[in-house]
Amino acid sequence: MKYLFGAMLFLSVTWTQAYAYTQEFTEAELQEMVSSIMPMTRTKYFITMTLSEPRLNLLEASNEIGIGANIKASALGTYSGSGSTYITGSLTYNQEEGALYFTNAKLVELNLHKVSDKQQDEIKKLLQSVVGTILQSRPIYVLDDADLKQKLAKATLESVEVKAGKLIVTLEMF
Repeated sequence: MKYLFGAMLFLSVTWTQAYAYTQEFTEAELQEMVSSIMPMTRTKYFITMTLSEPRLNLLEASNEIGIGANIKASALGTYSGSGSTYITGSLTYNQEEGALYFTNAKLVELNLHKVSDKQQDEIKKLLQSVVGTILQSRPIYVLDDADLKQKLAKATLESVEVKAGKLIVTLEMF
């Protein structure tokens, strides 16, 4: 009986692994991907924001990605400045496109030169709505249709995990 249970456990683990596709990305690989889609400029309502020169890091404790970048921002034609920003967020998988997008963006830090602290707080509130739009407008990674495993992996996302300095994306191939 215990051999039968062991065989069943082995087969179920093997079956699960056979129908999952895992892709690992190092911080350096992700940095290259994010750098390739910047600079990015977006205008939403009366706010224009440009992000450039990204600096990416993986946040294992919160299972998120952090992006520091240079920023140029203007709002209402009144506020305008440049400086640096730090944004955190997660990755979401678009099954139809087979692509990973940066989502749930949160503007954590904003440092604009020659802008008062009060104005920075107001601009930060305004920019929060633009941050999500600008970063989720282009995919960070797209599965390669020329690679059979990746083509088959265009299924459902099982997990996205930051672990040991890597981003590990697992897709179910059912």
